Amino acid sequence: MEAFKDIKVTIKEEEGNYGLFEIAPLPRGYGNTLGNALRRILYSSLKGTGITSVKINGVEHEYSTIEGVKEDVVDIILNLKQVKFKTNLDEIFTCKLSVKGKKIVKAGDIEISGDLEVVNKDLVIATLTDASSKLDMTLTVESGVGYKNIKETERKEVGLIPLDCDFSPIGKVSLMVEQTRKGQETDLDSVLIGVTSDGSISPKDALIASAKILQEFAGKVMIAMGMSQKEVLEMEEDINKIEEVVEESNVINDEIGSWKIEELPISKRSKTGLLSGNYKTVADLRNTTATDLLNLPGFGNKSLNEVLELLNQYGINIKG
Repeated sequence: MEAFKDIKVTIKEEEGNYGLFEIAPLPRGYGNTLGNALRRILYSSLKGTGITSVKINGVEHEYSTIEGVKEDVVDIILNLKQVKFKTNLDEIFTCKLSVKGKKIVKAGDIEISGDLEVVNKDLVIATLTDASSKLDMTLTVESGVGYKNIKETERKEVGLIPLDCDFSPIGKVSLMVEQTRKGQETDLDSVLIGVTSDGSISPKDALIASAKILQEFAGKVMIAMGMSQKEVLEMEEDINKIEEVVEESNVINDEIGSWKIEELPISKRSKTGLLSGNYKTVADLRNTTATDLLNLPGFGNKSLNEVLELLNQYGINIKG
C-alpha cells in the first residue's frame, strides 16, 4: 500500500515515564487497525521484571505478624509486588533485604548485584517501629511476560512464600484516531498513542519493541502460509532501508509548506485576500504576522481566524 511508504512517527510529548506519539499518515481505517494491535501488544507482550517469591526470617506463612514491624506480612507482600526492576539479562536473581532499628524500609534498601536495578527506590515496603526492630528477607527476582499466578506446588519449603507477579512494564496506553491529510488527500488517518511505563523501559523503546513484535508475528504468518524464510527476510531488509521514521515534533514538514493557497480548505474570500498579498503557498505564511494579514484588502477577523485555525492544525503559529 503506497500510503505506508510515507509513514512518520512524531514525538508530541516525552516527559519522565510518559510519551505521546503520532503515527501518520495512514489509509482510512488503518488507524484503529494499527493502533489497537500496538496497544494490545504493549499491554500483554513486553518483558518485565518482578519479585516472584520471598522468604522472611522468622515467618512461616503470609498470615503472620512480625514483632517491631508496623505492617503485617500480607501488607509487606502487597508492597513487594509493586517493586519494579530493570535488567538486560534473562536470569533469576537472589536479593537480600536486611535492616535494623527504627526505620522506614524502602525498595532502595534491597541489596542487588550484577545487571539488576531497582527502578522505584522510594517505594515503602515496611516500617520498623523501634530500635530493636529487625527485618531480614530473601527475594527471588525474575523476568517474564504477562501475569504469573502462584501455585501451591511452588511452596517447596516452609517459609518460602511465592508471589503472583504482573511482569508488564506498561501502566497505561491511550489511543485516539483522528483524520489527517497528505497534500490533497484528506481522507487519511492519524493515530495518537500515549504510553505510560513503570520506568524500566522508556515509552519510545516500548513502542518500538511492540512494533517489532508485530512485524515478527506477521513474518511467521507468511512463512506458515508457504513463503520461504528468505523471502520474508528480504522483505524485512527492504522495510529497514526506509530512513529513520521517528522525528521530533518541532521539525516542519516541507510538504505542508508547498501547499498552494488556492487549494487550501478555506473560504474563497480568505483565498482572494491572501493571493492579493502575494501569498502563494503555506511557506509564504510562516514569517508573516496577524497584523500583516489584517492589512490585506477585504481580509477581516473572520478570515484571519479561519486561516489561523487551519495553520494551527499543522503546527504553524503566526505571531500577533
